[in-house]
Amino acid sequence: MPNYWESRILTLGDGTVLVECGPMRMFIEGHAAGISQPEACRRAAQEAIKFLEQIAEHRAEIQAPGLTLPEPPKRLLVHEMWQAVCLVGDEDLTPMAAVAGTIADATADFLASEGLNKVVVNNGGDVALRLMSGETVTVGIRPEVNGTDVTRRILITSEMNIRGICTSGLGGRSFTRGVASAATVFASRASLADAAATAVANATYIVSPAVRRCRADSIDPNTDLRGVEITSDVGELTLDEIDTALKQGIERAEQLVKRSLIVGACVAAKGHMRCIGAFVE
Repeated sequence: MPNYWESRILTLGDGTVLVECGPMRMFIEGHAAGISQPEACRRAAQEAIKFLEQIAEHRAEIQAPGLTLPEPPKRLLVHEMWQAVCLVGDEDLTPMAAVAGTIADATADFLASEGLNKVVVNNGGDVALRLMSGETVTVGIRPEVNGTDVTRRILITSEMNIRGICTSGLGGRSFTRGVASAATVFASRASLADAAATAVANATYIVSPAVRRCRADSIDPNTDLRGVEITSDVGELTLDEIDTALKQGIERAEQLVKRSLIVGACVAAKGHMRCIGAFVE
């Protein structure tokens, strides 16, 4: 990991632990028998930094679409990233499309192995859950990836096998090829939800004078999407354009549901949202 990445770990008033390191800003919550476990969460924060270090060491090996790369060693976290994007199957997805979810998964798995029965790891909006029998958590769905407004709340139970909830869209930490302001995906792993959310958000691209595009490397020379056109801004869209974008995103999500890769999704654009999934009211 580059030595200019500083890190800090803070225990907040409610027992949640905040860890910041380089591009990572993660909130870790863990409970055992209904009691907050901040010390275990601090240990998990130290592990999260190690997970980030490991991926950084191997990042040069995954700077291309996953389907074109050789399989990484299974002992490395980059293997889970590679596997997630290959399962989703989009030709332009690089393993970095699953990086935040993969680190969240690894951190949540660490706490589950420590005996905690309710774990919520929020890695910049990409969330890993570990809920033992009888445990529940309510998640808020935002219509904008960087917004604070919540327009839907969904109760997640241990029986649903939803262990990853990730969001992609315009204005997020990663580039998008679509016009969705948020595409939130629910899956059995956060790594898979992360890759799938990127694919669903990308599927919302439409041709419109209001949609401005540029090469990803013109904004970030170090991007893993060199030469790929991404959406830089979206102006006012017509209702028909919004409808088309949402329909395309939902259709991509339905394809992934039929393959049992995800269990549902919510796709939003310009204040409109559509959702699929038996658990979504």
